[in-house]
Amino acid sequence: MGSELFTGLGVAALLAIILVVTLTRPGRRRDTVHLYTEGLDHLLRGNLKDAYKCFKGVIERDTDNISAYLKMGQTLREAQALDKALQVHENLLARLELSGYDRLDLYMNLALDYSALGNGEKAVKWAKAILKLEKRNLWAMLHLVKSYRDLGDWAACGKYLGQWQKAKGVEDTRLLALCRFRQGYDIRRTTDVEVVREHYRQALKIDSSFAPAHYYLAESYAEEARARRAEISANGSGERKANADAAASWDQACADNYTQAVAHWTSFVEVSPQDTYRILPALEEALFYLQRFDDLELFLKQVLEKESQNRDVVASLANFFVRKGELDQAEEALSKLPQSSQPGALLQAIQLKLRYRRNRQDNLMPDLDRLVDSIQMSASGRTEPAPAAASLLGWLEPSGDPLETLA
Repeated sequence: MGSELFTGLGVAALLAIILVVTLTRPGRRRDTVHLYTEGLDHLLRGNLKDAYKCFKGVIERDTDNISAYLKMGQTLREAQALDKALQVHENLLARLELSGYDRLDLYMNLALDYSALGNGEKAVKWAKAILKLEKRNLWAMLHLVKSYRDLGDWAACGKYLGQWQKAKGVEDTRLLALCRFRQGYDIRRTTDVEVVREHYRQALKIDSSFAPAHYYLAESYAEEARARRAEISANGSGERKANADAAASWDQACADNYTQAVAHWTSFVEVSPQDTYRILPALEEALFYLQRFDDLELFLKQVLEKESQNRDVVASLANFFVRKGELDQAEEALSKLPQSSQPGALLQAIQLKLRYRRNRQDNLMPDLDRLVDSIQMSASGRTEPAPAAASLLGWLEPSGDPLETLA
């Protein structure tokens, strides 16, 4: 009886040993490794359903495989099952056996989960958690740049962009200037104009050739000048005579505004000549108000030195000469355009003005002047739309966001 009991216990022990060996044998490990590798391949190829099945299969065989959990959550996120992805990753936070590498990977996935869910604050939290583990983690810095951009916190965006550039060993002052510029640009309609301008000026201290800062500084001064002129006009001539000193002060203020605007428009065109068409009507208005007629001619000729085929500038220069009565010079300016180019509405109107000045049988000048002015002030009537990709002003559009392309 004792020997039978001993024999039974021995068999049971042997079976237990066989079971342990079976469950832990190299072949079983090879099976999970194969499944995991297959899952990575499916994930890379975008076969998300197959990838999910593989990672789930790994977890069913090995519940301690942290990498499989992380990849399964990533697969769910890429499949837009955002809440489920977040749940998988958050459940891992309770695991005490996470290695430093796994913890970094987990925090990264949590930051990505919350970004995909539109929760920028939580995305920032987990990106900062990565930096606590690894101070110079480039991925976390860049994720903070983009997260703070999405939150509209351009001061923090610029801070982490500077850190990222320093850690990566690169410097792009235009991007740093963009972050400072956006601090003013985003509040330009709701905040005192001088506060907004100071942000623009600080952007130019970072990069003196940052075109959007010059453009919007000029616009702010021109808008202020127009508002002053409108108020002066609304007061009427009688009140102007009664308050001659005040009127003179307002006129001087308008002149000062326009002078500042012209200075920044000039700087804008120096760094972005292809965008000259954007500022020509307003620039002409300002220079005519200031009676700086020769400066307009000089400005247009300087632009043509850089872009000789700029039809907008040629049209404005020809129109300037027509107004001065220098018809031969107007014809010379127009003759420099290629004969094959199709003239736009603005050029056609100026050509009509020139023909009329050559032969004054009909008094068409008032109507033609109004036509030219109307076309110049209308964005749809411009003769040469600027290519968005070549213009830094395109950076202000979501589709042209330069921070999105950083890697």
